[in-house]
Amino acid sequence: MRTTSRVAILLALLVGSGISAFADITWNLQDVDFSNGNQATGYFITNDAVNTVISFSITVSGPATLAAFTAASVDSAYLPGEIGFANSGWAAYVDLYPSSPLTPAGGTIYLTGHDAWGDKYGVDCPGCGVVDNPLAAVTTLAEPSAVLVFFVALAGVTGGTRLFRRKRA
Repeated sequence: MRTTSRVAILLALLVGSGISAFADITWNLQDVDFSNGNQATGYFITNDAVNTVISFSITVSGPATLAAFTAASVDSAYLPGEIGFANSGWAAYVDLYPSSPLTPAGGTIYLTGHDAWGDKYGVDCPGCGVVDNPLAAVTTLAEPSAVLVFFVALAGVTGGTRLFRRKRA
């Protein structure tokens, strides 16, 4: 029976981690300051494969009002190595270049001062300037629903194992 308990616990861990692996990933912009004084704030949500933006809310604001906008469009074609947002007419846009590709594991990924071609800028935004903060990043945490399912499964297996042991004794 001890083997059955171990198998049940292992199965619960696999189910819990498997469910969390298929969760959408919320990425938050953090400290994205441009050399013209503007700042990008907001979030975007990608699918578990990090190749499609499902939802977003990005705003560029600050003293350079001609470069300020609220994103109305997104281009997922360059994910996971580049994230692009634009206003409705694509006259104003931001391309963010992470230092490493976004992954389903999430975490903190810093924005780089170089794009994939070696050009020296962290964004390509008319009038925005360049990312002026070495700590500019996109961050994510595990989705609460996936973590909750994981711990509920683990608690169920643990409780079931204890109940089984009490009945057996």
